Amino acid sequence: MKINPNFEISRQQLGMHLLRLGLAFVFLWFGFSQLLDSLKWVDIVPDWAINILHLPPALIVIGNGLFEITLGSLLAMGFFVRIISFVLALHLIPIALEFGFVATGVRDLGIAIASLALSLMYTKDEEPKQPESI
Repeated sequence: MKINPNFEISRQQLGMHLLRLGLAFVFLWFGFSQLLDSLKWVDIVPDWAINILHLPPALIVIGNGLFEITLGSLLAMGFFVRIISFVLALHLIPIALEFGFVATGVRDLGIAIASLALSLMYTKDEEPKQPESI
């Protein structure tokens, strides 16, 4: 992110950071929710996921929670934003399609589209810079 001498950022840069942090918050919240109360989530694990992964539903929920916490944390810190937001969008699309056009499915599809938009719009100017060596 480029900051001018008056410590101002453009509306586009601010919007991009708000989108990134908002999405990170959503993925972190759902990730921790899956770890802290995994039994609540077991009933919504689709049969195709169990058949493909050959894992019990509780383990799938825990793995998904860890996945979302890891990528949500990296997104919050601004690392690999384009790649991570693209992966998170791909991750949510089958989940949204599994639910269909009900409130949960539409919400997840909206989050997937927002993640895809972030992956397409985010530029190197918004990424954190590595500290210079002495």
